[in-house]
Amino acid sequence: MGYIEDSLMQGEKIIYEAKLHYFMYWKPVALVILAIAVLFLPIENAMKWKLICSGVLLLLAAIWAFAVNNGKRYIVTNKRVIEKTGIIRRKSIELMLRKCESVQVNQSIAGRIFGYGDVIVTTGEDSSIYEYIWHPVKFSTQINQQIDNINLTAPVAKEASADEEVSDQK
Repeated sequence: MGYIEDSLMQGEKIIYEAKLHYFMYWKPVALVILAIAVLFLPIENAMKWKLICSGVLLLLAAIWAFAVNNGKRYIVTNKRVIEKTGIIRRKSIELMLRKCESVQVNQSIAGRIFGYGDVIVTTGEDSSIYEYIWHPVKFSTQINQQIDNINLTAPVAKEASADEEVSDQK
């Protein structure tokens, strides 16, 4: 079991896990292309330096790709939206759905073409940005659906406790 599964509250279940779009790796891929291009530079008697430079660029690309992903997981449960990052050192941001005020989807032109975008969830005091989400509208719809489910059940509980208080006073 992973961190998310271990941190679920009683009665909480995972509804949806957002998939990260491969487009998040565009900068490391650009470095790999640059590393390959360095090998074909028309500089004579410099193969050793071209190989060293290319190797350094490939190493930087690998480190950058690892840092970009960094073990990210975005989860919607029936009670929270959870963002977990980190493989060695872990960071978790958990937003209670009952406190969420708005859900926004931002997509660039490339995002619209390739099917990715950012989802921003705001509460009264905090905003969380979930970047490079594959099908961001689906992710935001799942969040809104769970918020709606919580709002549908919350007034019933309040009315029931108000009725109990009235009967207790009699």
